[in-house]
Amino acid sequence: MQQPYSNYPPYYGQPMYPHTPYMGQAGPPGPSSAYPPSMVLSSLHLLHPQEISPPLPRILSMPPRMLLSQAAPSAPLKSAMKKTMNVFNAAENTLGRQFSNPFSHAQQNPAPPFPRPRVQSNPQRSQNAVKEPSHEQTQPTLHMLLSFHGLSELHIEYIMQMGLEEMRKVIWPLWRDGVESDTITGHTCIVKFRNTPWDLNGPNVRNLVPIGSSSRSLLFFKNGFVPLYSVKLREASLHALGYSFQTAVNISSTSPRLVFQVTQPAPSEFFLSFFSQDGRKLTLINPPNRVDLSIGAHLRSALPNSNVIDNVIEEETRVIEVKPKFINSPEVESSTMFIEVLKILNNLGYQLDATVPLSRKGTLGLRNTRELLVFKEIATPT
Repeated sequence: MQQPYSNYPPYYGQPMYPHTPYMGQAGPPGPSSAYPPSMVLSSLHLLHPQEISPPLPRILSMPPRMLLSQAAPSAPLKSAMKKTMNVFNAAENTLGRQFSNPFSHAQQNPAPPFPRPRVQSNPQRSQNAVKEPSHEQTQPTLHMLLSFHGLSELHIEYIMQMGLEEMRKVIWPLWRDGVESDTITGHTCIVKFRNTPWDLNGPNVRNLVPIGSSSRSLLFFKNGFVPLYSVKLREASLHALGYSFQTAVNISSTSPRLVFQVTQPAPSEFFLSFFSQDGRKLTLINPPNRVDLSIGAHLRSALPNSNVIDNVIEEETRVIEVKPKFINSPEVESSTMFIEVLKILNNLGYQLDATVPLSRKGTLGLRNTRELLVFKEIATPT
């Protein structure tokens, strides 16, 4: 019977020799025939892995100088600790700014215990100087922003202290219910009036006209804020200080800001107006004489198939309402009346300059807005 693995000699174990065995004149036998001679050198790393270090991987992006230095090292390899110290020492010698070596106990230039202060662009300025004052403290601003919030708040931004004191003396007392709070936060003065002066459909209605407007609110707007726009009314505090209304902007705010600028008084005039909710009733607050006396007649000629009702309520407040002339006649669209009013006022020398939305309470306590229209006199070329 043929034995398996007949090509390999049998293994009988290692004999125990009391001394070095005698190999004879031929010397020790050669390597076993089970491994080819070509495998001896390639398998040395398996026999003695601690004596032969693996080759370094080649980095494609490494410069040729570094490849040459790695190919022919000039000194024997050192430990990782010594390599790290060499890197820190080389960085300190080559760079202008000194870095601290965490592995060195003797440092020539120890780092300060506090962080390095930021250097100013001005070399003459001392780093320990007092902080410069803000823009509001160094020079007065040339613009003032005024905006209405909610039903009772007025925000005034970037106003000079003298102008704010004048408004507190002249404007605030015009609302007979008084002021609930007057605070300054940063560059903004927040004034909160009692009750709801901005609500044109609020609890102060005296039912003088069927337009659902508050007479006290209209009186407050007419006496308190119309003079802020009109240059011809010299008793207005803002114009006495040199503020002139420019325009309205709506930037990062739900309520547009009215922009007033410190300029020389210009020969211009403003007045306010607003439409009812259905858009067929127009209220003019303190209109100029030529507008107050002729707008009703111009609107009748522009809408001959409608009944134009022209009433004057209180003082310097006019209400114009457009109704169908007959029972079966169609009602005039609100956009048609708006376009005709703009055309009439433009022919009279006034243009729409800005709109200010004001809140009002609707059914079930819901709020909607009604826009206050600001008309400005068209400047005639000189």
